[in-house]
Amino acid sequence: MFSASDTFATLCATAFMLAGCAGIPVAEKPRENVTPLVKQNLPKQFFNAEGAALPMSSSWWQGFEDPDLSRLIEIALKENRQLDVAQANIDIARANVARQRLEASYETQGSLGANVGRSAAPDRDIAATLSSGLAASWEFDAFGRIASAIEASELGAEAAEQARRDVAVIVSSQTALAYADLRGAQRRLSVAQENADTQAQSLELLQALLENGRATALDINRAEAQYRTTLADIPRFQAIIDSSVSRLAVLTGGSALEPGAEILNLRQQARPIPELTSSFDIGSPESLLRRRPDVRFAEIEIGRLLALSDVERARLFPVVSFNANILSLFGNGNRLDQLSSFGFGFGPAIIWEGPDLRRVRADIVIADAETERAYQQYEQTVLQVFSDVEISLSNLRNEARRQQDLSQAVEAARGALELAQVRFEEGFDDFLDVLDAQRTLLAAEDRLAENTLQTTRLTIAAYQELGGV
Repeated sequence: MFSASDTFATLCATAFMLAGCAGIPVAEKPRENVTPLVKQNLPKQFFNAEGAALPMSSSWWQGFEDPDLSRLIEIALKENRQLDVAQANIDIARANVARQRLEASYETQGSLGANVGRSAAPDRDIAATLSSGLAASWEFDAFGRIASAIEASELGAEAAEQARRDVAVIVSSQTALAYADLRGAQRRLSVAQENADTQAQSLELLQALLENGRATALDINRAEAQYRTTLADIPRFQAIIDSSVSRLAVLTGGSALEPGAEILNLRQQARPIPELTSSFDIGSPESLLRRRPDVRFAEIEIGRLLALSDVERARLFPVVSFNANILSLFGNGNRLDQLSSFGFGFGPAIIWEGPDLRRVRADIVIADAETERAYQQYEQTVLQVFSDVEISLSNLRNEARRQQDLSQAVEAARGALELAQVRFEEGFDDFLDVLDAQRTLLAAEDRLAENTLQTTRLTIAAYQELGGV
């Protein structure tokens, strides 16, 4: 006769024998660090004049030194509904981790049933029986299936955290862009209104000069056409202001629309377009890869798929578990105080998907192919990140170079208008030169305001590409 220890030893030996017959391929070890330190072909903007990497502030919006902007972004990062959804996804992922860890613990199951009946044979009495049972089992994770599944779920939770960081980057950038659009529209509206007032005064002057014979109907028609054209731009800027306020309300989770909310006063309290006042620090290439949530997500996805591949490979091995059962049956022939009413059993068990493991091997091939796809996607993400950053910084640098020339153009246009008005009043030139000077000044001021806005927008976009939050 075999003892319990002999039976267990035989079962374990059988398990390892079956595993050996399965012909298990040796899985390749994952790379210790899947982040390649790509340093070739990097844009020179990553470094300062001495070639050292520049640090980057996580609260990049403070570099604009605009209290309204900082306040709105802080509210958005706290109240935005998309961030709430992303946080809920993190909570779900963490709950899945806790659930997966329970697989390493024992499992119990209880049952209780009652039955009243009579056999179909003649002269049988009606009998009532009561049965109950309690079972427990624990899987011995000899081949790492449970550990790999737990690791995959933990990496899934980390990926959810990176997804929330990505949402935070987008929310902060979109809030800053909406605020910049608001201030930009207010500035361009102010330029249009100031020019419209000047043109209205010129039109009134022409009306008086017409009565004195110094102006013609043609001058008045030209002046009115320019005045009406300038007025036509005002509703367009007001529409941008309205849409910007609405975008800010959504981005801040609706808190901006509450009574007493400061954002409602932004429409009336015009301020300059926010401009970056501090140095543009972007950090090193390595820190960029650490900051970008999409890069971190792609890296984590590789680790998660590697863990799932280990789960599939563990299916080539038998599952060894230990089971224990307690049973009871009470009826006419036995009672609660009789040992014969109880039964029990315990011992190991082996479950194996073989010897036909073709389906298991096919699943392993699928898992390996998905991991390889994740590697390729990661490399593509890294290349795209450096390309996007380089393009973004190049656009910002070239747009900023236009600002000095546009500022000088405004000064020149303003001087030309003053000179044209003097020459017209002294009778040297007709009013057409004044109209042309007004039109030139309006175009120059509007172009400068648009350049300031575009520079700010490109700065915000660059920080978004740099993963700053």
